[in-house]
Parts: sequence; structure tokens; C-alpha cells
Amino acid sequence: MIPIWFLCALAASVFSALGNFTHQKLGGTNTASAVWMKIIALTISIPMIVRSGLPTEPMFYVMTAGASAIWCINDLVYFNAVKNHGAALLSRLWPMGTILGFMAWFFIKPDLFTAYMQDMPRFAGIIFAVTLCVGCAIMLQRCAFSAAAFKAVWKVILLGVLGIILVKSAVDYAPSNQSVFGYLGIEAAIMLVFYGIYFKLRRPAAFREVTSLDGAKTGGMVAAFLVSAGVIRMYAFDAVDHPAFVTAVCMLDVVWLMIITRIVGWEDKSNKWAGLGIVVAAIAL
Repeated sequence: MIPIWFLCALAASVFSALGNFTHQKLGGTNTASAVWMKIIALTISIPMIVRSGLPTEPMFYVMTAGASAIWCINDLVYFNAVKNHGAALLSRLWPMGTILGFMAWFFIKPDLFTAYMQDMPRFAGIIFAVTLCVGCAIMLQRCAFSAAAFKAVWKVILLGVLGIILVKSAVDYAPSNQSVFGYLGIEAAIMLVFYGIYFKLRRPAAFREVTSLDGAKTGGMVAAFLVSAGVIRMYAFDAVDHPAFVTAVCMLDVVWLMIITRIVGWEDKSNKWAGLGIVVAAIAL
């Protein structure tokens, strides 16, 4: 029987690909897409929160607040990079964070590392996957297009590792009937507050980008796909033991984006094989 977390992660990958393609196709601003994504997330979460209530464990809110701060930075940088470098290329770089996250999770759950060490074929596979990732990363640095994109997002890839750990930790502190929409709603509310403070202090023009008709239309379309992906992905996180498993399956959005890019005739001059090697390494883990 196919695990429910796998089916959820697979569906999330499809919606994620459609959301990123829409952002690149419509040329929306990073602020509009990021903010409308959280507006929609909060809107759909409120009825579910009213029905099931909110988690009572304080650490849930600590972990959620930490993840929210990270995703505020990540979303703005990522959406800008998608517009400048292309969703397909970015999707092949993002799995580096999964591999780092896989290794970092062992510090949170050391018993998993012990279990893997006792299974030598599996442990050897992990070593192979990490080695493959390192080799492909070196190849990417020799490709001007891939190197430029990596330079734009490497910091948020590293931040994303911590973000994934915080998300998984947050949902573990909540009952299963409250974890998904509890996290989604609280995270969205915190991020909207963070965005408001940031725009007020540093980017006043961002308010107009978000509230304009074009910003609302473009951001809303992107948000509809990506929020759907986020909700389904949260259910997958809640049902799995190791968060990297979900993230790895979600990276199949690489395949969907390559297919879409080919269909619409967009040119991609980056080193596709090296990027796919990183994806394969992450999924293999």
C-alpha cells in the first residue's frame, strides 16, 4: 500500500510546479506573490482553527515563529530568483537544502542515525548520495547560468534547512487534528506582521505592489497553487517520521517544471544533468 505521506507529497509537487510556473509566466513581483500566499493561507485556516482549536504547547508557537521569520526571507528572495533565473533552474538547485536537512535532522533525532548505521547497505547509499550531490554541485559551479542562480539563493537554501527542521518540530508539538491548519494559520499571521513591519521600515512601495489590481490578480493565482501545495505538504509532514522524505518527493516538481518549460518553449541553458544529479541524490536519501 502506498503511504499517505507519499501521495500527499506527490500532489504537493504538482501544485508547487504550477505555482512557480505561474509566477514566472505572469512576471509578478516577489512581494505580491509572497504576501498574497499568506493572506490566502490565513483565510482558509481560520474556519479550521475555529472548529478544531489551537495547540496549547508553547513550543509549538516558538518553533512556528522561528520558521515564519525564515520563510519571510526565503519567499522574497526565492520569488525574485524565479523571475530572474527561471523556476526550472531554481527547482534543481533547491534540493541541496534537503540533503543538508537530512543530515541535520540526525542532531534532532540521533536514534535515527544509530538505526541507519546498523543497516550498512542503507548507510552506504547515504554516503553515495551525499558524494553525488557534492560532485554535481562542483559541476554546477562551472556553468555560468547555474552559478549565477546559485549565488542568488545559496543563503536561503541554508536557511531553508533550519526552516524545515522548525516546521517538523512545530507540528510534532501539536495534536494531529490541530497541527496542519494550526501551523498554517499561525505562520501566515506571523509572516504578515513581519512583512508589514519590513515594508513600513524599508520598502513602502511594496504596499502598492500588493494592493494593486495586477498584484492581487497575479499574487492570488500564484498563491492559490502554492497554498494548496503547502496544505497538502503539511499533511505529509504530519504523517512521516523524517521530514526529508517529504521534501525529497516534493522535489519531483523539477520534473513537472522541465516538462512545462519544454512545452511552452522556454530556453534553459543551464547544466540540466548536474542539477538533476542533485535531485536524484536527494530523492535517493
